[in-house]
Amino acid sequence: MSTTALAGVSVLHVMWASGSPWPAKSKKQLGEAVIGSDGPMPGVTPTLVVAGGTAAAALLASGALGEGPARRLALRGMGAVMAMRAVIGGGLALAAMGLPAPGRTFRDLDNRLYRPFAALLGVSLWLAAHAETPEHG
Repeated sequence: MSTTALAGVSVLHVMWASGSPWPAKSKKQLGEAVIGSDGPMPGVTPTLVVAGGTAAAALLASGALGEGPARRLALRGMGAVMAMRAVIGGGLALAAMGLPAPGRTFRDLDNRLYRPFAALLGVSLWLAAHAETPEHG
């Protein structure tokens, strides 16, 4: 699940960097849903950085970049970050990025979709790390 979810997030950011507002109908609606306001979306470069980071995380989760203790630690770290995102919510995450307090659309999506997705992804990453742990005894 982790690999597919992270790859999907990466593809979505590539689409946004290319100018697509999908799954919203307009850039204004996308901004309200993703950054909490109808202000300007992040630029192409930061959006592609997120796309690259999530693509690398998908490769890591898949095992394509190798196995071992460093991978387990990275998976656990990513899982912890996603769990923290689920717990603290999007408002604090946006504030940490220097963005204004989110509007209703973002808050609703955060409660219904983003936080549960982050929690599920966090658990999935932790389970992927645990699945690689060698058996004892």
